[in-house]
Amino acid sequence: MYANEFYVGQKFNLGEKSVSLDDIKEFAQKYDPFPFHTNEELASKTIFKGIISSGWQTALVWLGMMHDSFLNYDTVLGSPGHDSLIWKNPVRPGDTLSGEIEILGVKLSKSRPEIGFVKYRAVLINQNDEEVFFTESSLIIKTKYNK
Repeated sequence: MYANEFYVGQKFNLGEKSVSLDDIKEFAQKYDPFPFHTNEELASKTIFKGIISSGWQTALVWLGMMHDSFLNYDTVLGSPGHDSLIWKNPVRPGDTLSGEIEILGVKLSKSRPEIGFVKYRAVLINQNDEEVFFTESSLIIKTKYNK
């Protein structure tokens, strides 16, 4: 889709992705080796009462879901950044996450009419309907522009 084809309130389903214990440990050992991500015995003694996913892993699961079901490499030109990025509840081994995007705004560039900015809210929820991840962000997307 082109930027000028999006509208406020539009929603997109991101599908589902499961997160295994091995996924969590492998990611954490490489990028975020806190014991509550890597060691079941030590994790059981924390406020989390068990192993949880790194928040960064959860964010990357969301990004992978975006690539699989939403981002179009022919029109999406990247992102100028995130307005918010929140981990509301921990992701645990065996969780199945589902996601949704809602379009919050569309702004077509006046100085560069070939691009627009599409602002959206994305959430991931687990199989228990608990929200585990939230972000508000924007994408830079090509417009249907004819010179």
